[in-house]
Amino acid sequence: MPKFVAMGHSELSGRRDQIKSELGRLFNEQAAFFKKGNRAAHNLTEVAEYEKRRERIRELFAELNELRKTT
Repeated sequence: MPKFVAMGHSELSGRRDQIKSELGRLFNEQAAFFKKGNRAAHNLTEVAEYEKRRERIRELFAELNELRKTT
């Protein structure tokens, strides 16, 4: 059973807002990464951080998709 079933409408709405806010921040960070240049222009730490943000973005979209199914 999805964890969102137990959430009320206002909780779902609040969670969607949190996700949108986090996605906005992550997209801005990803854009800044690419403004510096392609992956070859970055050190290993920067590339690892980029990959972690990319994975988090995927997780958040999956969560939004689950939220959409419950409404």
